[in-house]
Amino acid sequence: MTKITEVLSPPVTKKRGRKPKGDRPMTAAERAKASRDRRRFPMEGYSGKPISVMLSGDAHMALDELITTYSDKSQKEIVDLALIHLLKSQPVTQ
Repeated sequence: MTKITEVLSPPVTKKRGRKPKGDRPMTAAERAKASRDRRRFPMEGYSGKPISVMLSGDAHMALDELITTYSDKSQKEIVDLALIHLLKSQPVTQ
């Protein structure tokens, strides 16, 4: 009598972490440089100057009203447009 045994291959386990961007993982120095570059040169069109502000009650209500009026825009876009409009409405001084 012949006994048939099934040979199972070991389970395939995935490697942990993100896949490397190139053909090999980045070194610590390369990751640090990439991080510095992301902070130094943010997305196109942005100056890279992050700000955090606390609005007064009137300014907060005005921003809420603008958000309902311009529902297709984010708070950031509304503040950007308001700052640019305020600057352009100033008379030119020499």
